[in-house]
Amino acid sequence: CHTADLNAVMCHRSINYVADMLEIKYGIPWIKINFIGAQATAKSLRKIAQYFDEPKLIERVENFIAKEMPEIEKVKAQVKKRCEGKLAMMFVGGSRAHSYQGIFNEIGMKTISAGYEFAHRDDYEGRRVIDDIKVDADSRNIQELEVKRDETRFLPRKTDDQLKELAAKGVTFKDYDGMMPDMDPDTLVIDDISQYETERLIEIYKPAIYCAGIKEKYAVQKSGIPMKQLHSYDSGGPYAGFKGAINFYQEIDRMVNSRVWKYLKAPWQKNPELSAKYVWE
Repeated sequence: CHTADLNAVMCHRSINYVADMLEIKYGIPWIKINFIGAQATAKSLRKIAQYFDEPKLIERVENFIAKEMPEIEKVKAQVKKRCEGKLAMMFVGGSRAHSYQGIFNEIGMKTISAGYEFAHRDDYEGRRVIDDIKVDADSRNIQELEVKRDETRFLPRKTDDQLKELAAKGVTFKDYDGMMPDMDPDTLVIDDISQYETERLIEIYKPAIYCAGIKEKYAVQKSGIPMKQLHSYDSGGPYAGFKGAINFYQEIDRMVNSRVWKYLKAPWQKNPELSAKYVWE
């Protein structure tokens, strides 16, 4: 790993720590990227190409994007007709609750509420708040690893002047703005959501789809709402990159526009779990 020229970080919650260590030890800079959604994928590819500043690589990236986008736009236009204006909710780990908002936007869907289970403030508000984060009981339970420069292998990939020049062009290093700046003012950010809060949100906002992990799947579906598992590809996928975006558009289209959900009734809607009467009756 010490021979790499750049680290591209997809998940800010976990891999950013490893990227920081690699930069300290070997001098490898890191940038935040996102390959979920066509627009985010194109932006990330251009960012990587811009870092290396090689005309042939930049040209290859632009040609590749130009080749992929017509099919993307065709499928997106078809799906957007049926999905535009519908609401999505996302409560997943890593950066997924943020990463997937862009791809929902591409088909006209709005993320009305999102959050994480194990997030820190910088995941929500961006790395600018890191210096203000106070150590709490949970943080003390995590072992802190001290990494030092490897004097035999440390090699800065760019000079300070080159890094400043790239930053002036929009290539930022060790930076992440967080999820909240990309969300509309009338949306909700909820950390470590409970089952009760989940049920109330579904009842109030009636989202077209709820995205979470496997443990929420059946409870959400019993509410008559399709649940998309984003922790792994238990069905469908992959969703990264250009072809992945098409897969996601089509799968969300099938899920939110299926008529089966309106006919679904949870067991407790048909028969109460317990029946009783007052003793004096």
